[in-house]
Amino acid sequence: MKDVLDIFLKYVLPFIAAYLINIVMNRFLSKEFLRGKIHLIFLKGIILAIVWAAAALTALSGIPAFEKTWETAIASSGIAAVVLGLAAQSTLANVFAGIALSASTSRPFDIGDRIKIDNYDPGFVENITLRHTVIKTYQNEIIYIPNSIAGSATIVNYTQEDSFSYPIRVQVAYGTDMDKAMTVMASAIYSHPKHYGARPTVLCKSCDDSGVTLQALVETKDFKDNPRACSECLVEIMRRFNEEGIEIPYNKLVVLKGEE
Repeated sequence: MKDVLDIFLKYVLPFIAAYLINIVMNRFLSKEFLRGKIHLIFLKGIILAIVWAAAALTALSGIPAFEKTWETAIASSGIAAVVLGLAAQSTLANVFAGIALSASTSRPFDIGDRIKIDNYDPGFVENITLRHTVIKTYQNEIIYIPNSIAGSATIVNYTQEDSFSYPIRVQVAYGTDMDKAMTVMASAIYSHPKHYGARPTVLCKSCDDSGVTLQALVETKDFKDNPRACSECLVEIMRRFNEEGIEIPYNKLVVLKGEE
């Protein structure tokens, strides 16, 4: 009975303790609580890694052949650091890049932000771990980007500002009263319930083969509202143009029948 108890205390209890610590941390530091606190997420990962490593070393120290595991680990920590540094350069690069991303006071993104990293598809930041940053796209694709790449990449953050805007363009025929068309377009956007900010400014973007292209920004408070707002504004602009007799040009094919 005593032998069973000794085995339990030496080999099983350390892992049970680590497991319980893991449960407690996951309960009090839930995903909802950590949203927007990227430095705490990374700190939680480091603490859990240390806890499980300590449990493994404690269990190994109970084996006669490894009874001096702790002393050996401490004494050879310098050599181990060099060996690990050479053997896991990419992994350590990801870890240190993750620390830099999470600890910086001017960090480029937080959990929940919509970002674009280099040539990867844009998406929402779901998580950041010791090794990678997790991005979820609109197509529900999960992209795992190594922290070393995210730390050195060009990052576009779409959601750090108080609002988000996106341009919409509409063509009108040559000969159209431009002041009238611009007023109608601005009014249609400004009256949208999701529009945020001042009345938009409509600009003449270009003079093309078949008409004049007008452009305005649709601004919304939340990025997620912007795609639908842009779509609804375009539909409303076409409806108002039709009521006001403003022509939206389109290509026409005229077929001439020759004499027989």
